[in-house]
Amino acid sequence: MKKFDDRKLYFYFSIITLVIGIILGMVAYYSILIIEPEIQSLLSAEENIPQSYEKAYAMLRDPQIFARYEHFDRVAYPIKNILRDFDSKIDEGEAFTADDQLYLEILLERRILGSRLTRNTMIFLFLLSLLGWIFFFYERRKVKALS
Repeated sequence: MKKFDDRKLYFYFSIITLVIGIILGMVAYYSILIIEPEIQSLLSAEENIPQSYEKAYAMLRDPQIFARYEHFDRVAYPIKNILRDFDSKIDEGEAFTADDQLYLEILLERRILGSRLTRNTMIFLFLLSLLGWIFFFYERRKVKALS
């Protein structure tokens, strides 16, 4: 019976986990370095508060990949009410007020937690890829030694 070549398995595993890690890293760092600071600057605006808060909410309404609003845990369940209230406020054309900052910061906190989870997942996948490369080179060395 022909023995399966483990090097191919390790090679493709390492490539796939590396690519997925890179994609998740790009998403995480785009959020961490560009989107989140922009939202924070909009929430700390002194002028044009209604427009700034509305723009911040529009950015927060599209959450980070691991902070989606479709699936809620028990702790984040009140966010559903915030989203419903803000969506109705936008539909009715009401202006955001300074009192809404607290709720927008809660949404931002969830986005920040999601981007950190995405970054940590990227690191985990990079470590898995590294482990795959170690096994790949070990198998390659072992096959050469047996030849």
